[in-house]
Amino acid sequence: MAALRTMAAAMAAVALVRHVQATEVPLPPCLDPFRPFVYSGCFQDSGNPQILPYRSPAPPDDMTVEKCMAECKGNGYRYAGLVYYGVCYCGSTVNGPEVEESQCNLPCKGNSSQTCGGDNIFSVYTDPTFPIEDVTVEDYDSLGCWTDDSSMGRALTYRQDKVDGATLTTEKCLLACRDGGFPFAGTEFGGECYCGVVIGNGTFAAPAGECDMACNGDSSQTCGGRGRLNLFVSDELQSLEPCGYEPPVSSSSVVPPTSTSTSSVQTTSPPITSTTTQPPITTTSSSACVSTTVVPPTCEYKCGKWCSSPLPDWQDAKTCKGAWSHCTLQVASCFKHAGWPDVLNCFDFGEWCADVSKYCDTKPSGGCRKSDFWGKKPPRGGAQPPKTITVTTTCAPATSTKPATSSTTKIPVPTPTNICQQPTSWLHGYGPGKPVGGIEMPVVTCNDLAEDWPNYPFKQYNDIESRKCVKYQRHQCPNACADACKEQYDDCVDVYAQGCKLKPKRRAEEQSYFEFAGSIEKRTFKWQDSWGVAIVKCKAQYADCLWTNKGVTGSGKCPKYGGW
Repeated sequence: MAALRTMAAAMAAVALVRHVQATEVPLPPCLDPFRPFVYSGCFQDSGNPQILPYRSPAPPDDMTVEKCMAECKGNGYRYAGLVYYGVCYCGSTVNGPEVEESQCNLPCKGNSSQTCGGDNIFSVYTDPTFPIEDVTVEDYDSLGCWTDDSSMGRALTYRQDKVDGATLTTEKCLLACRDGGFPFAGTEFGGECYCGVVIGNGTFAAPAGECDMACNGDSSQTCGGRGRLNLFVSDELQSLEPCGYEPPVSSSSVVPPTSTSTSSVQTTSPPITSTTTQPPITTTSSSACVSTTVVPPTCEYKCGKWCSSPLPDWQDAKTCKGAWSHCTLQVASCFKHAGWPDVLNCFDFGEWCADVSKYCDTKPSGGCRKSDFWGKKPPRGGAQPPKTITVTTTCAPATSTKPATSSTTKIPVPTPTNICQQPTSWLHGYGPGKPVGGIEMPVVTCNDLAEDWPNYPFKQYNDIESRKCVKYQRHQCPNACADACKEQYDDCVDVYAQGCKLKPKRRAEEQSYFEFAGSIEKRTFKWQDSWGVAIVKCKAQYADCLWTNKGVTGSGKCPKYGGW
């Protein structure tokens, strides 16, 4: 703790002499389990520069320490700070002096047992996954020439406007970014210096010859070009465990012990496991006493880095429709987590979910059973079927426990009817059932967790772990739809626009064959747009989506728990 506070204070003192301008496109919060931030003390905002430059767009009305940590972690920042009942800020340095702990005296609106700073006083937390050793200019490695002319914003957010452009050199820019705690640095147009914690969307490596402007302060050096950056990175200023980090697999098969802690460091609650996975089902025969245990798979349908939560078993059309709902609510999660180019397989997963619904309506002669559907439409991605374990035991002398019936989910599964509305445009050809690129909005519908009621009746389903999904109060329904619009836009850019960059061997009205990762995937996408046109459509749909859903109230929806 002392080392972290010393580091924060030292970096704050240096950062006070720097001034930056920023226009930042927020990234989503980190929903993966991550090592919680460490409380570092109470700090006062000195005003110029601001103590933490990035303000989270998350509403302060239900802000908690954990939510602010997730916001800052998702956006790549080392520090998280909360002020005035729950306004969340993030930064790479703490630009202000530490003050008495008693000045952090305001409760968080989202959890009154937590402290969210004071009036102009910040409760500051530090991500312990960042290296703490000293960083020098020599620690920055060149990444070459990169574009900086995307319609989605700058490659690096923070411009160092106090660095003299007339005498700019590479070293001066790297020093300014290092003093601000920024892992990325870039020079442009001969005399401009930019810093950042992440590289902006729509930024790509460019031919070295396009960075052709000499630095104003040293003509022997190159400082980018027109819309081009000479980009540098220092790994020492980046988290060792970013969002999505997976620890190395140990060769040992020993089961780790239950975690305990003797540290005084404040931490968040441990990750909560899913409540939708079926428990083992045990049935017992008559006199033979053969015990059969069916263990569902942990990964039923796999798309790249993403695995679906197993569908609950079904024995009739009604429970089959419940499984379909469970499946459909996971589609947005697939697009969010599968990763390129495997995310293209999420379209197949969506079709597989639709096949569940169709199966429910066919009234198969052998009965409406999951095992029957599995045989006809097995899931993809290398997933394994449920395991059946049979054990013969001695019969009980007296009455035995009644066998378990068919499994059900532990919590009701809401219907996948979206409270938010898909916008329509005759100009760009999108509308209900026909979103740009075929990428639907994440479903916003009733909350499936009883403990959240009645305060948070709505939820956006974008993760297989229901507790990781964002929940909303009734008056926040427009916010929920705005968030769903934003996620649809992000997926539109990351999947559809990215896919439009590919040059298939055959396209037009024929099947397209996209080649990547050393293999050829057969696809029937008919994506005729160029990348630029795709971006225009994604942006238009996003703007229309916000407009269409700005008045959504959710009136009459989700009136009670389980009342879909």
